[in-house]
Amino acid sequence: MREQPDLSGRTLLITGAGGGVGTGTAVAAARAGAEVILCGKNMKKLERCYDAVSAAGGPEPALFPLHLSKAGADDYRKLVEGIQTDCGKLDGIVHAAARFEGLRPLSEFSLEEWQRTLHVNLTAAFVITQACLPLLRGSGDASVVFLSDQVGRRPAAFWGGYAAAKAGLEALVHMLMAENSRPESLRYYSVDPGPLQTDLRQRAFPNDDPDARPVEALAPFLVSLLAPGGYDGDATRFGPEDIYPAA
Repeated sequence: MREQPDLSGRTLLITGAGGGVGTGTAVAAARAGAEVILCGKNMKKLERCYDAVSAAGGPEPALFPLHLSKAGADDYRKLVEGIQTDCGKLDGIVHAAARFEGLRPLSEFSLEEWQRTLHVNLTAAFVITQACLPLLRGSGDASVVFLSDQVGRRPAAFWGGYAAAKAGLEALVHMLMAENSRPESLRYYSVDPGPLQTDLRQRAFPNDDPDARPVEALAPFLVSLLAPGGYDGDATRFGPEDIYPAA
């Protein structure tokens, strides 16, 4: 990892900004000088994120409440129009929003749970990226970061719709990269951060989890992907060994 970059003048959209990874990334990006747009379903959590970002310095953040599990085409259109009106541009997205229904057999998933899980973890990330493409291409130097998970590449029992969505996300990122003829100007990253101390991880492993790392350790790495020129390596997927180098 290189020295933390200067993100001054860059505008970034963070989904799931009320959660641990979203808030940590927003704070780190603001500290580096970026204007961040905080998107999430819970206004109280967004306001707490707003306060944390404001305390970190940098431009005043923007708030955009959006309940992804209930969002439709009009909601996504309003998001893009709001970014265009309030910010005028977009230089990057971090898809930190996630939904996890808990570990259970596939036979126990209701249709509603399955649809919500796929919508938040996969469909919403696709639709937001697609809707924002004109703004991202207009930047001339943009990055889109998707948070993946090892169960998306190696599905395991009981991970249900979450694993299916992450598998779809992996395919989505590869297709986006293949369809982008100028990767130096619009970059897509799939990041498997490994175990983190998040509410999602706590629901999967409610007992002590010594492998889980604080979300603050991930944020600087994500910020490096959002910098002008993006990551200075040649990898397109980053595992825990890249984020947390061995001593």
